[in-house]
Amino acid sequence: MILVSHGSRRGEFNALMERLARRLQEDLGVPVRVGYNEYSEPNWRDLMRDGDGPVVIALAFLGSGNHVCRDILGELGVEAGRWQMSRFGRLVYVTQPLGESPLVYQALRARVQAALGGSAPAALEDPEEIESESLSAIARALGLNMSDWRDRLRARAAYASGNLEVARALRVSDDLLEAFSEWFGGPVVADTHMVAAGLRYRRDLIHVALDCADAARGSTRSRAGMLCALRRRGAAGVVVGNAPTALLAVLEFCLEGGELPYVIAAPVGFVNAARVKEEFLGKCRVPSAVIAGTYGGSGVAAAIFNELVRIIHGG
Repeated sequence: MILVSHGSRRGEFNALMERLARRLQEDLGVPVRVGYNEYSEPNWRDLMRDGDGPVVIALAFLGSGNHVCRDILGELGVEAGRWQMSRFGRLVYVTQPLGESPLVYQALRARVQAALGGSAPAALEDPEEIESESLSAIARALGLNMSDWRDRLRARAAYASGNLEVARALRVSDDLLEAFSEWFGGPVVADTHMVAAGLRYRRDLIHVALDCADAARGSTRSRAGMLCALRRRGAAGVVVGNAPTALLAVLEFCLEGGELPYVIAAPVGFVNAARVKEEFLGKCRVPSAVIAGTYGGSGVAAAIFNELVRIIHGG
């Protein structure tokens, strides 16, 4: 894979591209190089000439300007979005520019909102009484640092379930809070009405997977509905608190290349739950909070979501 950007004489810009490349290589498990269109080395054209075999050209450009259409697609002699043989004698797939992704808009909107100093319009201001003594007891029992947002999620999961082992089973990715904050105000898909009812979020932004489609033959309604909802939305945060097969559908959507801003997963069960959670964590490297093993439940999933809402609003 070649991550292609414009290039700059400023080292800070190029260092950012290198960091993105390292994260992509770690998450996707494929070799990733940075190639620049001008001003910086290595030039993407040289990387194309020096290598062989199929290559994904990942465009770090917002839109289809001259650099994308003329310099990159024009010189390759291909179109974006499908595998084709390039003029460099290599099979290539060029990704679409980033500007059409709803994730870009949400990131831009969040930064402007921060400048304006107001709260996100999607928030429902419904303060709840903080159960300080219970959370303190949980923190003491587990040795949690409540100034760490990850430990706040663990404490909230234990409080919602009445089970300290649920906190120990929580797997939280380091990028979850940032991703959740930037997507706040975007659509969310919940696997069941029970999960949806517990989310402190604008009702018109919450979509229930079970409402999207009936089960296909050989599939559960939860899996079919989740696939339907995600494909229809194109990009959405996900909260799963009931059905392991709903999380299986999220994994399938992820492996298809679907856009998942974040996933909160706490489905319960003794047949599929533990295995599907481990497969999701191993194969779908998106910002997430996952209750490993058989533990979980709708209340736990909603509690984790709501605690993230409190954190980003300074609660």
